[in-house]
Amino acid sequence: MLPIGISAPPRSHRPWATAALVLACVAVYVHVLLLRDARLAPYCTDLTESPQALRRASGTVQLFVCQYGAIPDSIHKGHGVLTLVTALFVHAGWFHLVSNMLFLAAFAPRVEEDLGSPGLLALFVGGGIVGGVGHVLVAPNLVSPAIGASGAVAAIMGAHLVLAPKGAEVRVLIGPVPMRLPSRFVIALWAVLQVGYTIWSLSRAEYPGGTSFEVHAVGFAAGLVAVAVWRRARRPADLPLTR
Repeated sequence: MLPIGISAPPRSHRPWATAALVLACVAVYVHVLLLRDARLAPYCTDLTESPQALRRASGTVQLFVCQYGAIPDSIHKGHGVLTLVTALFVHAGWFHLVSNMLFLAAFAPRVEEDLGSPGLLALFVGGGIVGGVGHVLVAPNLVSPAIGASGAVAAIMGAHLVLAPKGAEVRVLIGPVPMRLPSRFVIALWAVLQVGYTIWSLSRAEYPGGTSFEVHAVGFAAGLVAVAVWRRARRPADLPLTR
């Protein structure tokens, strides 16, 4: 189920930050396409173990991903913490990129209208970092790099769930069929699936690899909490809280 429209389109604020984030992710993906392929090394450390190995790997896709992807083992040891941010803009393939950008374009404009462009950027980066930290805590010894904006997009979806009006709808593709569904239903269904997949992956003896569902679940929770704190901070101190 992929969104192909905008949920609760903004009325007064052009989504500049949303457009900038999409363009940045696409630009990085195009850059990766222009890099050369090479025989994959088993571990990222094999590419940098010597000056000769680093020279051989220069300009390759794998070295780029290893340098800018978030490697839990390194981050757990206090190295490469900045990759929690850079990894958000790197994607593994065209479907990975397109699916993340469709969700971002569908749900971020309304969030940007409410939080403002700086607020959306802060939520994107902050939610992505929190999701990445969740991945490190779940698999601290993993040596393969994690990439993608999924955790950041999940945070924006969590914010949209709170901020969008009750009657908001979004057009989605279910298979080849376009349909209009309530935005809250689409987001809630997605969130339940991510939590379910996270529980499944955590129940296994070894980390299953592939999609890091805990990044989605943690990022989504971060978005919910961030918006709840933001709304509480904006509430006049002299007014009673409503339930």
